[in-house]
Amino acid sequence: MVGIIAISHGSYAEALINSIEMIYGKQEKIKTICLEINKSIDSLRQKIEQTIKELDVEEVLILVDLLGGTPYNAACLFMDRDNVNVVTGMNMPMILEIIPYMMQDLEKISNLAEHFGQNGVINIRERYNNKQK
Repeated sequence: MVGIIAISHGSYAEALINSIEMIYGKQEKIKTICLEINKSIDSLRQKIEQTIKELDVEEVLILVDLLGGTPYNAACLFMDRDNVNVVTGMNMPMILEIIPYMMQDLEKISNLAEHFGQNGVINIRERYNNKQK
C-alpha cells in the first residue's frame, strides 16, 4: 500500500484533505503537514520523517503544493529512498482520483497523480466553445 503525505505552505494541505474526507470519509493512510511561518527546512524534514514512520506503509507518495518551495525542498531530501516519491502541484482532482489506487505500487500512483492533477485543470469556456465549432 502507498501512503500519502500532503505538504503545503500554510493550512492548504489540511483543508484539502478535510475536503477529500467529506467525499471519501476518513483516510487513515493520508497525512498532512502544514508549513508554518518561520519554520526551518530541518524542522519540516523531521516532521516528514516522523509522518513516514506513523503511516507504517511500504511506499510513500509525498504531494507538495509548489515546485521549488520549502515543502518541495524538504520532501526531496527523501528522494534517495526507493520507496518515496514526490509529486508537485497537488490539487483536489488529483487526490480524489488516486485514492482508489493506493493499493497499487508507488510508480503507478505517482504517474496517475501527475495525470489526474493536470487533467483536473479545465478552461470551461475554451472547452465549451470548442464543442460549439
